[in-house]
Amino acid sequence: MFDTLASQSSLVAVIVCVASAVALLLRSTQGSSVRFAGFATAVGLYHASFLAAAVAGDPSLYQSVRIPLAAGVVVAADSFFDGILGERSFAVRRRRRTLFTAVLIALVALTPALELPGVTAALSTLLVGLLWVRLAAVLRQARRIDSAAERTRLRTLAVAGIIAALFSALDLLALAGLPVPTIGGMIAALYVYFLSQAILSSRLLDLHELLGKVLVFGSLALILAVVYGFLFLWVGDRRGFFLSNTLVASSLILILFEPVKVRLEETAARVFFREQLTFSRGLRRLVPRLMTTIELPHAFAAILDEIYEAKRATHASIYLLDQRGVAFTLQDHRGPEPVRTLDGNSHPALVAFLLKAQTPLLREALTRRLAAGEGLVDDDKSQEPLAQEKALVAGLDALVADLVVPLRVQGNVVGFLCLRDERLADAYASDEIAALIAVADQLAINVENSRLFGVLRERDRLAALGEMSAGLAHEIRNPLAAIKGAAQELDPRKLKGDDKELMEIIIDEVNRLNGVVSEFLDYARPFRGTFVGLSVNDAVKRTAQLMQHDLAEMQIGVELADDLPDVSGDSERLQQVLINLVLNAAEATDRKGRVQLTTRVVESFKDAALLGLKAPTRSVEIVVKDDGPGVAAAVQQQIFIPFFTTKERGTGLGLALCQRIVQHHGGQIEVRSVEAPARDHGATFIVRLPALPRRDKDKTDKPVLADDVRGAVDKGDKKDKPDKSDKPDKRDRRDKKKDKDPERPAPTSPPSR
Repeated sequence: MFDTLASQSSLVAVIVCVASAVALLLRSTQGSSVRFAGFATAVGLYHASFLAAAVAGDPSLYQSVRIPLAAGVVVAADSFFDGILGERSFAVRRRRRTLFTAVLIALVALTPALELPGVTAALSTLLVGLLWVRLAAVLRQARRIDSAAERTRLRTLAVAGIIAALFSALDLLALAGLPVPTIGGMIAALYVYFLSQAILSSRLLDLHELLGKVLVFGSLALILAVVYGFLFLWVGDRRGFFLSNTLVASSLILILFEPVKVRLEETAARVFFREQLTFSRGLRRLVPRLMTTIELPHAFAAILDEIYEAKRATHASIYLLDQRGVAFTLQDHRGPEPVRTLDGNSHPALVAFLLKAQTPLLREALTRRLAAGEGLVDDDKSQEPLAQEKALVAGLDALVADLVVPLRVQGNVVGFLCLRDERLADAYASDEIAALIAVADQLAINVENSRLFGVLRERDRLAALGEMSAGLAHEIRNPLAAIKGAAQELDPRKLKGDDKELMEIIIDEVNRLNGVVSEFLDYARPFRGTFVGLSVNDAVKRTAQLMQHDLAEMQIGVELADDLPDVSGDSERLQQVLINLVLNAAEATDRKGRVQLTTRVVESFKDAALLGLKAPTRSVEIVVKDDGPGVAAAVQQQIFIPFFTTKERGTGLGLALCQRIVQHHGGQIEVRSVEAPARDHGATFIVRLPALPRRDKDKTDKPVLADDVRGAVDKGDKKDKPDKSDKPDKRDRRDKKKDKDPERPAPTSPPSR
């Protein structure tokens, strides 16, 4: 019994151990792979001694070699477990003690003392005890792991190792003549295969997944054995058929291998992890539905509902990259709400990693690498070791996620999908992750298509507006000019009483309608402007000077940041935005409140240079704050939509035009508000523009707003300073100026919120 079963079991162990070691080394030569290869080789050599003894028919043969090889297994196992678990404290001293003990045992085995009664049993017991002590240490460490999934897998690894060591000990008892099954080699082969799969997948397999892989592996091996056995029985002693039958058997195996493997994997999935299979199939059925979904909110809801209803996640969320390309914004979620914005200031490491991510980020793999001291990114030598990896874990905590799947289109990350399941210790299986990747890829295409569709829709809308505005301007401005000319010819200053007031109303309304038409034309025109480096501080000061004349009863405060970097833009367009915002503030306060203009520098990504990002690291912000009643939360969501207005006589184009100009400058505009009667009430508009890199001032181009230009502007202001008794004439002059320069609208028609 020993000869037959032991030889077969040992042969399986040798083949599996050597094949697993070679396969892993061909894929990777990192530390964990090398340690595993050493451990698998040691186990294979140990069972090779059993194979040699079984073939020779003498169980006691090679006894002096078998014990040193067993000592090598103990040393290799100690090094492998230290590497895979990341133990560093007192690990060096323990390995030294283990190495010293193993070497001592090997030396004793090579001496004649091995022939003494009880020495072989004592040395074998000591080696098995050392291996069990190391596996027991793995169990103790599992209790200190915070992650339930990692804790379960460490226990599985340790228990499986203890079982493999136990059956190996039974082989030693069989050598002593006891009637026990000698299947230690087969159990060791299964354990080595389990470890190799764990390292290849960068995670420890759970028991169900291990059983599924064992089923596939064993069934394939059985099928191959049946094919070869049938052909062997048919050939018998006829050696002439051996070569042809071997070729036939190999061809048959190659033909059957892939379909049989797929069918066995599906069977194992249905038997051992039905929930995961149902989840994966549901996600794959979702992909065709997403192909026909145009509206992104509907796509977000479909994905999150599918994940949440499958009860495979307690937290699920979708984030998209903002226009600046350095922050991700929450779009939709299920479960408790995570952080709404993930930006470079709060979590730079995670944002940088996700912007360059090629594969999903799994918390389990990250914590394993942290425990093993292996980083996902190259850490800065000046920082704490594994600082970036710890920052990634902190970012995952903020997202309330254990799995982050990037949304990639044409090699660029446009967002990501987050999942977490607090009810199950098991991590997401490979099939589930593959299905999530398929969904994420389709969602990324939807995001890109939505962006392109928005661009086309905006272009068509502006083209239609342009065609309509040309005819509208012609049909409206001509009668307006006649009405205004006739009214001015009557000269309201010569009229008295109600006639004078009515004539002034006619002129004011004509000017207002002319401003509305001009605003409509300006919004419909394609953006045109000359971009040069300009000083934001100069633009703010110039705006304050211009508006102080028209808003004499308002307090206009200016607070400028020192050493403010330049921005690339068109000075006329930028000033147009500021004038519109100031006039908005004046309307909100009935032209009697206070408006504060502030400039500042914002570090949009503190660690961009460190992390190798090309995104702008700094922005210039212009803040326009008033002390009016504020903007309602519901209105804030629509305030930049064209033609949306809360005023009886507003056009709803002012802020839409401001947003369009700012976006053409590569920036953003946003509104924040505190409604009255709260303290510090009022609306705050923030214009954010990307800052230009700093250059040597001697080599810098002459500022756009130079002294001579400001002087000309000041002279123009003095020349155009209105006579309060003749307000209609002032509007008339501005209308003429606007007709001459259609790109710069008159600031007298304030845009509505």
